[in-house]
Amino acid sequence: MTKWIKLSKENQKILLIFLSWKILLIFVLFFSIKFVPLAHTDRFLGAGPIIFQISPELFSWANFDGEHYLSISMYGYKALQQAFFPVFPLLISFFSLPFSNTILDSIISHTIVGLIISNVSFLLALYYLFKLIKIDYSKKVAFLTLIFLVSFPTSFYFGSLYNESLFLLLAVLTFLNARKGNWFLASIFAAVASATRVFGVLLFLSLIVEAIQQKAKSPKILWILLSPLGLLFYMVYQYISVNDFLAFYNLQTIVGSQHQSGIILLPQVYFRYFKLFLSLNKFDPQALSILVEFFTGALFFILPIIGFLKKVRFSYLLFTFLGFILPTIQGSFSSLPRYVMILFPSFLIMALIIENYPRIYKYLIFILLIFMLIVESSLFFRVYWVA
Repeated sequence: MTKWIKLSKENQKILLIFLSWKILLIFVLFFSIKFVPLAHTDRFLGAGPIIFQISPELFSWANFDGEHYLSISMYGYKALQQAFFPVFPLLISFFSLPFSNTILDSIISHTIVGLIISNVSFLLALYYLFKLIKIDYSKKVAFLTLIFLVSFPTSFYFGSLYNESLFLLLAVLTFLNARKGNWFLASIFAAVASATRVFGVLLFLSLIVEAIQQKAKSPKILWILLSPLGLLFYMVYQYISVNDFLAFYNLQTIVGSQHQSGIILLPQVYFRYFKLFLSLNKFDPQALSILVEFFTGALFFILPIIGFLKKVRFSYLLFTFLGFILPTIQGSFSSLPRYVMILFPSFLIMALIIENYPRIYKYLIFILLIFMLIVESSLFFRVYWVA
C-alpha cells in the first residue's frame, strides 16, 4: 500500500490502464477456453498440440508465431524461421536457462519468461510513451494515446509471446532519448530495435530527420550511424547460416502465400483487396480478417496525413508512414492489424483527432474498440487467424 501511495497520480493512472487491459484479456482467455471451440487441434497451438493441452491458459498466449519464438529460444534457428528476428528469443533463452532442467520444464519456463518480458516491456513502453508525448502535448492527449493503444483490437499481442511490446519499448526509448539530445543512447536503442524487428531500420531514418529538426551538432549525431547495426549483424548471420543476406525477407513468399516477390506498389494492394471483396463469401470465416486488414490499410494510410495537418513532429510521421508502407510491399495487408501497433505516432494522431470530442463520443469509440478487442483476442486464443 505504501509503494502505491508513493506513485505519482500519473503513474497510478498508467498502471491502472495496464492492469485493466491485462485483467480484461485474462477474463477473455478463460471465457474463450470454456465457450469457443478450437479452430485447429493439430497446428498453430502454442508449444505444440500435445503440450498445449496441459495448460491452454498458459500456452494460448503463444499461438501462431509464438511457437516460432519459443522454438528459436530453445533450439536456435531452423529452416524458414529467419523472418523472426533474434533479440526477443535470445532474451527468453538467457533468462530461462536456470529453469530448463527437462524438456517440459524448458517449454514452461521459456513460455513464462517470454510472457514476463512482453508484459513488463509493454508496461514500461506505456510509461515512457506518456513521458515522450508530454514533451509536446497535454496529459489529456498522452492518456488518450495510451487508451487508444491498449484498446486497439489487436493489442493482445503486446501481452503474448510476440516481440511487439519489446520493439515498442525500444522505439519509444529511441525517440525519447533523441528528443533529449542523447544521441548515443538513442542510437543504441535503435540498433537493438533493428535486431528485434525489421521496422527498427526505420528508426535510423527518423533519427536523421530528428537531428535535422533539432539542428544537432555533427560530432554528436555521428552516433546515429550505429542505428542499423543490429539489422546488419543479423543479415551477416543469415548469410553465414543460410547463404542469404535477405533471408528474413525472401522467405516471406514461401511461408505466406499472400506475399509476392519483388516490390508491389500500394495502389496495387488496394486493387487486390477490391477484387477480393467482389469474390468474397460473407459467410467465409476469413471474410472478417480480410475486412479488418483492408480497414487497417485505409486508416493507417490516412492517419499520417492528418498528423501532418495537425503538425505532428515530422520524425514521428516518417516512422509511422514508412512503418505502414514496409509490410505492404509484398502485395498484402496480411498481419497489418498487428504490425501497425508499434506505430505509436498513429495512436497519438487518433488522440489529437478526438481530443475535443464530447465525452459520450469518446466513450462510444472506446466501447467499440474494446468490443472488437474482446472478439479478436478470443479468436486468437482459440487459434483462429486474426493477424
